[in-house]
Amino acid sequence: MALVRAYEGWKEAEREGSAYEYCWRNFLSAQTLQAIHSLRKQFSFILKEAGLVDTDSSINNKLSHNQSLVRAVICSGLFPGIASVVHRETSMSFKTMDDGQVLLYANSVNSHYQTIPYPWLVFGENVKVNAVFIRDSTGVSDSILILFGGALSNGIQAGHLKILDGYVDFFLDPNLADCYLKLKDELDKLIPKKLEDPGIDIHKERKYLMLAVQELVSGDQCEGRFVFDRDSRKPKASNDENKFTKDGTNPKSLLQTLLMRAGHTPPKYKTRHLKTNEFRALVEFKGMQFVGKAKRNKQLAERDAAIEALAWLTHTSDNTQHEDDKSPPDVTDNMLKLLGKRRKSKRHFD
Repeated sequence: MALVRAYEGWKEAEREGSAYEYCWRNFLSAQTLQAIHSLRKQFSFILKEAGLVDTDSSINNKLSHNQSLVRAVICSGLFPGIASVVHRETSMSFKTMDDGQVLLYANSVNSHYQTIPYPWLVFGENVKVNAVFIRDSTGVSDSILILFGGALSNGIQAGHLKILDGYVDFFLDPNLADCYLKLKDELDKLIPKKLEDPGIDIHKERKYLMLAVQELVSGDQCEGRFVFDRDSRKPKASNDENKFTKDGTNPKSLLQTLLMRAGHTPPKYKTRHLKTNEFRALVEFKGMQFVGKAKRNKQLAERDAAIEALAWLTHTSDNTQHEDDKSPPDVTDNMLKLLGKRRKSKRHFD
């Protein structure tokens, strides 16, 4: 977004005859901006020749003021370069699927902000020195990432959506999740159709689809919530350990992701070697402790403790629901307890 604004500012200064002063004042290279301008002209010519955009540039740019849509386009272009933004009380950290903990490059615009009001960053480049740094980053919301961030699939539970084979998880109301899935499917069909038949006016033939997408990406408050409004239901009884592992999900990784997305520190594990030559693990977070079953090694013991914690968070350890009730387990109450501290602090600053 900084590059977009820098270019637009340069074009405005050029129209006023003060392009040189603009570059000097903002430490920008006039040659680089001119090269960007040439590339834009080439891309515009190619798109017009293919019939994908109108010859009237004012029509093509009528939504350019919508910052959320611009971020969505950037997300689509830079994905799968994605980093999660973990907000804490006095700091924030960043994590990617390939490199784990990363840092913002010192010259990056985002590195100068104490907080980034987005749950995700898409980035164009990572640099490995003594640590891994990401450059050319742009903040995006959950809705942008869901609709413009690659293949989307269902997870274990109703309302669980996954991207990048579960590295990115979203827990929504089942009806809302279904809505996002259908919109994503329609978008995925629309783009190839437009490429096959450039004459299609998507703003007329897919008017309501385009309006729905604009509304969702513009209306997302960028809170990075993983629990959405749910009707209160009694949880479904289940003793199946594979509930959180049957699709290859690592329960320890899932638990840590949920905690850090809620603004808490990672869980801590304590393992004890039993006289039976087995191991029993305890996981602790936010003053709560969960003990797993005895297992043959330390790794399995810690996984089982994480499963117990996840079972509590999703109410699956409660056996008060009738066995014939097929409704999905509720994840609201205990998840909201986990979120309580963060939500309270947000209301305070508002």
